[in-house]
Amino acid sequence: MEQKHKVLKWIVGLALILILSIFIEIERRTGILPASTPTWLIVRVLGIIAYLLLFCGICLGIISGMPIWKGKKGARDLLLSFHFYLNTIGVFVAMLHPLLLIIDPYVPFSWAQLLIPFTAPREPFLYGLGTLTLYGLLFVLLTTDLKKIMPVKLWRSFHLIAYFLFLLALTHGIMGGTDSKNVFIFSMYVVTFLIVLTLMIAQIQMASSLKKKALRRSHLSQDSVHH
Repeated sequence: MEQKHKVLKWIVGLALILILSIFIEIERRTGILPASTPTWLIVRVLGIIAYLLLFCGICLGIISGMPIWKGKKGARDLLLSFHFYLNTIGVFVAMLHPLLLIIDPYVPFSWAQLLIPFTAPREPFLYGLGTLTLYGLLFVLLTTDLKKIMPVKLWRSFHLIAYFLFLLALTHGIMGGTDSKNVFIFSMYVVTFLIVLTLMIAQIQMASSLKKKALRRSHLSQDSVHH
């Protein structure tokens, strides 16, 4: 993605979040929405959508890092594009996810409680995990956009945070989400975790196998030189 498109993405995304936040504040003060508005349902649905988008994004990221794409740059670049877009959309949906808590009639949050981790009026630790996850995702997304001006090792170390953030999002969803009591939703969390874990193990094994083969070739070539 070109630099101007990256800047435009942030401008449009943050502008939409700001407009929605202003509307929510107006609703909080005036109550223009009907009392039957299913705010809690919308919050839950947005949370699950954000989680699934990030799950798909991290899976594509792991798969694109596998050595099977050697010599297939076009296919790998396409995979990375989908990885990037899914993660970007997932992060912005994750930003939308908590906003309606401001006007939720059951557990209303203040703006400070929404933005400051571990200050929620209910289950502050679990909601705090969600807040930290969101801030972490924004950090990873921003450093990805700045990749070209950062040392490679530093960017990779930042990017690895995404795995930890996935675990935080999983914990937040299972322990903080009321839907996790539903057997289908709980199974979704378990299955997605197992898929990510399997892909990570497969990637590590593939990379290890390639290193071993390279070492064998190196030893064989050295032996042939000595003989």
